[in-house]
Amino acid sequence: MRDVIIIGGGLSGLAAAVELDNLRIAYTLVEVKARLGGSISSRQQDGFIMDGGASVFPAAADWSFLPELGLNDALFELDSRRVAFKDGTQALTDALVRRLKGDLMLRMAVSSLGRSGESYAVCLENGLMLTARTLIVAAPARYAGHMFRTLQPDISLRLWDYGYDTITRVSLGFRRADVPLIERRIWDMGLPFFYELEHPSRVPPESTLFHIGVRYPLPRTTPEALIATLQTELEWPKPPLVSWVTYWPEADPIPPHTAAFREDMAALMRLLPDGMALIGSDYNGLGLGERFAAGVAAARQMAAFLR
Repeated sequence: MRDVIIIGGGLSGLAAAVELDNLRIAYTLVEVKARLGGSISSRQQDGFIMDGGASVFPAAADWSFLPELGLNDALFELDSRRVAFKDGTQALTDALVRRLKGDLMLRMAVSSLGRSGESYAVCLENGLMLTARTLIVAAPARYAGHMFRTLQPDISLRLWDYGYDTITRVSLGFRRADVPLIERRIWDMGLPFFYELEHPSRVPPESTLFHIGVRYPLPRTTPEALIATLQTELEWPKPPLVSWVTYWPEADPIPPHTAAFREDMAALMRLLPDGMALIGSDYNGLGLGERFAAGVAAARQMAAFLR
């Protein structure tokens, strides 16, 4: 039997794991994907560094957690209000992954949670069952809702209709001279976001990188068709030097933008059994600092419970 099982290897789950390492508490981290980091991902190609998830963040956010990860100088300013990571946002999750000392189980899907005596039981879809004294669930709401159906049905019901925005992220790198000024056309298109990065850490000389949000799910089209549509709408005659189109269905939760979010989540957390935490952007907020702090707090909560 394990002391702690963490379900989900996104930012919050990784922060919890690293804090458990700091507290010298053994854990097993279970992740359904083949990689850790969740929706945070970055790619380097031909001198460009593109983000597959969130790329630009409020400068006024809480960044106090970066120095302890060795990321003192990781950000650059786009302007007085916004910042981005010099090496891509994945630099954050990579810094956490490098510190992991616990057991990792990748490509393992959790089907349900339950009890085995006084311990928690984690049933995997391959038929394997793990047991632990405590659980940290860092999975998106749509999956956590299924997991809780047996252990705590009221939590499952509250998460059942949790909504997500359908944003596909498109990264396009160009020579600066090949793309005209386009600010008016951007506003006319009603894109959820449009960022231009020209920092030398992210693009080659005389180049520019666009990070564009499109409210259309990638599974209904193709990257090539989406890029062609953007080129037509933005009147860019030349093809990009590099491109990357990504879609993560749970990357953009809707409830954190509502007025009742904090109150609703507080009520949800009160339904959790002792020795369990529920963390992630779906429950703690969208800020990287909020998600990191939630992971650390969950690890400390489990440590106190184990004592």
